[in-house]
Amino acid sequence: MARQAYEGRFDGKVMIITGAARGIGRATALRAAAEGAKLVLVDRLEDEGAKTLAEVRSVAPDALFLPLDLSIEENARAMVARTVEAFGRLDIAVNNAGVMGQPDNVHELTKEQMDYTMANNLYTVFFCAKHELRQFIAQGDGGSIVNVASIAGMTGLPGNPAYVASKHAVNGLTKNLALDYAHYGVRVNSVNPAGTATPMVDEAYAYVMEKQKAAVAAGADPAEAASMAGQKTESMLKREATAEEQAASILFLASDDASHMTGEIVATDGGWTSF
Repeated sequence: MARQAYEGRFDGKVMIITGAARGIGRATALRAAAEGAKLVLVDRLEDEGAKTLAEVRSVAPDALFLPLDLSIEENARAMVARTVEAFGRLDIAVNNAGVMGQPDNVHELTKEQMDYTMANNLYTVFFCAKHELRQFIAQGDGGSIVNVASIAGMTGLPGNPAYVASKHAVNGLTKNLALDYAHYGVRVNSVNPAGTATPMVDEAYAYVMEKQKAAVAAGADPAEAASMAGQKTESMLKREATAEEQAASILFLASDDASHMTGEIVATDGGWTSF
């Protein structure tokens, strides 16, 4: 679903977008480029990231792509340093990198699976925000951070406790960052998508459906096998969001249009959490 870009909204603004290779991150990068942002795109998916960079550079020729794993703190530090080296400052950060993890109930979940999900969902946001905030403080003129969490950070999600725990943690961190850094002029908010048409959601859906088939084959009641297919469209609008719709919400919060919003945990879920 196409969305109207606001020409010039980010003119002169330097923006980092993590998880930019595909899905919501890619859509956010393409729209931010159309609205004038100077972009640093970050993702560990190097081939897909290079394709997104080529698309972005058709509009924003000075955009950069950094192939980094942001669950490693040194890479988050390097990301900010490279941004400042290239563009002289940082204005906006969209911390979108994350994983769905392996959807399993707690009695099936290993410590390694939990550690992987927390490292890629919570610690990536923590490391990125830590070094972004240091740069904002050094500049002395504020900044804007948008963390991409999930409705799983506002409620439960059957069969995926690691993901739910990690996204609740992102939202808790978001609120505390907003409290702690408001006096520096830094705003920190989160968006919380429900089912969105992205490769990550499709991959998780395929995994869950295979598990459900195996459970039914082993004698489970099909009616009791919670279907992610239903969850994907379980909203008042009865459809998935598009990545472009999520990008529109992210960039609103990132922009000066949301200049009096901070500490907000915004459900971008088609009404999913309203009932």
